[in-house]
Amino acid sequence: MDKIKIYFLFTFIWVYSLPVLAYSAISPTTTKDVDVWAVTATAFKLVGEKEVRNVKLNWMQRKDTDLYKIYRDGNLIGETKGGTFDDYSLPVGKSFTYYIEAFNNGQKIATAASQKATTFMPTHEGRVYDNLNGKYITKISSNKPQGIKIGDLYFSYKIDNTEKEIDGQKIKGWLVTESYSKTGLNGSWSTPRELAFYPNVKMEGNAFRYNPKTGKVVLSSHYEDENGYTAAKIYLAQITPKGKLEVGTMERPLGHDSRDQSLFIDDDNTAYLLSATNTNKDINIYKLDASWTKPVELVNTICKGLHRETPAIIKKDGEYYFFSSKASGWYPSQTMYTSTTDLAGEWTPMREIGNNTTFDAQFNRISKVGTTYGVWSYHWGAQRKYKTPDGNFPRISIAAFNKGYASMDYYRYLEFNDDYGIIPVQNGKNLTLNVPVTSAVSGAKGVKADCITDGASLDSSTYFQKSSNATIGTPYMFTIDMQKKARISEINLSTRLVNGSEAAYKYTIEGSPDGKSYKMLVDGRTNWQVGFLILNVEDPTAYRYLRLRIYGVVNIHKGNSAMWADGIYEFAAFGTPE
Repeated sequence: MDKIKIYFLFTFIWVYSLPVLAYSAISPTTTKDVDVWAVTATAFKLVGEKEVRNVKLNWMQRKDTDLYKIYRDGNLIGETKGGTFDDYSLPVGKSFTYYIEAFNNGQKIATAASQKATTFMPTHEGRVYDNLNGKYITKISSNKPQGIKIGDLYFSYKIDNTEKEIDGQKIKGWLVTESYSKTGLNGSWSTPRELAFYPNVKMEGNAFRYNPKTGKVVLSSHYEDENGYTAAKIYLAQITPKGKLEVGTMERPLGHDSRDQSLFIDDDNTAYLLSATNTNKDINIYKLDASWTKPVELVNTICKGLHRETPAIIKKDGEYYFFSSKASGWYPSQTMYTSTTDLAGEWTPMREIGNNTTFDAQFNRISKVGTTYGVWSYHWGAQRKYKTPDGNFPRISIAAFNKGYASMDYYRYLEFNDDYGIIPVQNGKNLTLNVPVTSAVSGAKGVKADCITDGASLDSSTYFQKSSNATIGTPYMFTIDMQKKARISEINLSTRLVNGSEAAYKYTIEGSPDGKSYKMLVDGRTNWQVGFLILNVEDPTAYRYLRLRIYGVVNIHKGNSAMWADGIYEFAAFGTPE
């Protein structure tokens, strides 16, 4: 890692705790071609709705395609040029089957593997999370048991970077402790018991996992000396509940250097260590022994030469999916993944997922929550030169899978439901998807302005860049025709980043009911945030037209013009049509 990131000062195990992170990078030694072109379907709410009665579709965009047709239960329901589509206001309590057809010059060239989605009424209200600021809008309704239940007791473990007095001197190090409870409820926990203290070292990516076969809890870490980043060791230890901590490994796994790391537990309870190796260039996958504390076999080396961070593996319907972020300091990056049916075999080529900035965050982990899959990416707002008001927090996306293809979407709100998992809540209908756009200037390389409303904002997606490289203070403008009037609640703006030269866009957004008289909705001429902007709109007026002006692009480190980083990927407005 270019910068050492402390993800958590302490780590707990809860009953509902999520699988732990993995760290590394991905590019297989050998890759296999894409065998299946597939669609994913995710049910979601709109703000203000009680029913989960809308479905978001995603599919991998094809280079040989200029138009996609969308089908529900065999009936054509829409067309688009991008890789996403929203299906609104469906009957509740029914399942729907979706597939996509790809066309080129009017000729059908492919049909995507289908996927079902089911609408429903949640059994009760869940806890609502705001993706704008990382805060919960609602509190936990009841005091539920926490920790992991082993026998008749609940146990909680944590590792703190703290100071401890030893022989009259305060020494900083990592303290591992255990607490237990008969009920797992707040206020019932025992005084933390010290299990181990490691002075003058660095321990990163700390995570606790329960091994049901041994009845013990495994602590995994990337272990480094206090000064430096060259020890490159793996730390694996097992803890007997109310007993002792036993170190299994505190060395380089099978002689290989190891930095970013995590554990993956397969369906048969076999554990694997994912480890960044070769000075973070590659990823090794090691099989661990039955105790999950000792590497016994190097299974595969993947991600060769890609220098990626924070990888994780999840398994769905017999497919393994491996995720990672780009090494980009504290700034956002494009999440990528690859898939396989055999950890030791071939992997698909690396693919992009989400959008070009992972919605202004860096991928951190992916976890199954109930019947759903959440992606936790970290927004490092407090570490940037221009700090964001809410600082550091997770931005959570929803992932869906189908036959080796994975998709990931941003929603403004997420409702954590005990019976279902994560219910995504969109801040209104997408008012701008596939609508006409005009630009006051021509696009570079003949790119048309309507690319900013096609729903495609991956790093490789088409973006609009003005053909002339004008300086700051020379604005250019887009006019977006939403086709009908609507009350706007939120606007998302996705802009280009150039690695190592992060650029902030100076802009304004105005609204008009008639295309003649415009009113300021968002004034971003003093903006210093990069990549993905979540913009609240509180004006109750209904507008048909939106106007986006770009005044310039500025290098946030030097303050000079960065028009060479110019590029608008996507403009999306959400709200309620009249």
